Amino acid sequence: FERCLTHVIEARGRLHDLLAWIRGTASQVRARGTAMDSIQRQNARNRRVPDGVIRRVSNFLSSPMVSALKQSDEVVFEHRHLAECVLGVPLSDFFSDCVATSTEKVAPLASKMPGVRCTLKSALQTSFQICAVLFDKPRDAFTETLYRLDIHFETPHSTIAAHSRIGAGTCADKSGAFEPKTIQPYDNLFARHWMIIVRSVKDTFIEVIAIPGNSRPEFYLQAWLALPDNYAVRNIQFYGDSGNSSLSPNLDIDAVTNEGRQSLGLIVERKEDLPDGSKELHEELWLFNYDEISFKKCDFKLESDKAVSIAAADFSRDQCIRLQTAIAATEDDANVLVTKSRHICTHQSFMVQERSKLNLCASRGIAGVLSFGASTSLDIFDLEEDEEEESGSESGDESFED
Repeated sequence: FERCLTHVIEARGRLHDLLAWIRGTASQVRARGTAMDSIQRQNARNRRVPDGVIRRVSNFLSSPMVSALKQSDEVVFEHRHLAECVLGVPLSDFFSDCVATSTEKVAPLASKMPGVRCTLKSALQTSFQICAVLFDKPRDAFTETLYRLDIHFETPHSTIAAHSRIGAGTCADKSGAFEPKTIQPYDNLFARHWMIIVRSVKDTFIEVIAIPGNSRPEFYLQAWLALPDNYAVRNIQFYGDSGNSSLSPNLDIDAVTNEGRQSLGLIVERKEDLPDGSKELHEELWLFNYDEISFKKCDFKLESDKAVSIAAADFSRDQCIRLQTAIAATEDDANVLVTKSRHICTHQSFMVQERSKLNLCASRGIAGVLSFGASTSLDIFDLEEDEEEESGSESGDESFED
């Protein structure tokens, strides 16, 4: 097989040199008798092959072809084609009887496939089947070594999003990694992998769950966020480089991790009662950094070897971190997380047929919102505007640029 593969590569190289030489020679013949600045002469100059190509072509055209068959009086070369004779590469010999090797005679391919005619087509089909098994092996091994854990929530949710983060682990430099903050100090929080799950509960509450990426996690971290009155979460997306990105490739050693910017994006909906009794819906895009959230450590409820459940929480505003926009927040609010916000659209409630869709791209620093109402609209926002422009804006909710 290795000798056959070597001949295939050699034939490809010789065919490339031969076609380049023919193409260049044909251009030179076509350029004869034309003006010095003609397009034919320009093409001939561009297609002129190096001297090394000419030497290689003349070498294999003048050299006799060495057969891969074991020489005997019964050897017949009628099976060879003109192409391999010109290139001097006996590929068809490998599909015949008596393939010569340095030590012994190897059985032909046809003898290993009873009832199958040994042709180039059948050989390629067999090679394809062998390669499929070969390249599926790593995927099968990964599936066998992958530990799957089913997570059940006792409290239902309307919207959910998941994200991977890379922790510092035992690395001394924790500046570029995810290091969750806790209400009370706990041990064994130095995980290398974290799975972040954010879901909306009862539309006005947001539950943030951080699960360490151990083979069998025994605990999880939990935090609760609350939206202002008359606000509801319609979509959740993470803004930032995933923990599986190329920014942190050396996860098995104590390498410095650099995750880049990490934030959480929300599409929120605010209801407003109009004088005529109808309701008007205002959609806004909120973006905030969730690394400063303080978590509470909780233990999993084991349902089976591969299933755990997260207990229902008592969602009360006294135990939640309140989300507010910059224009509504005050300096006296200690338990408030300030968010950037941007107005997306306003429409009547009866016109809404589908929830708005959100897509955040951290590499480009933009957000795309597809909203549905009387008409479908696509808004693109710049999420990485200059700090000077942000601090100099008069309105706190105009934090993004179109």
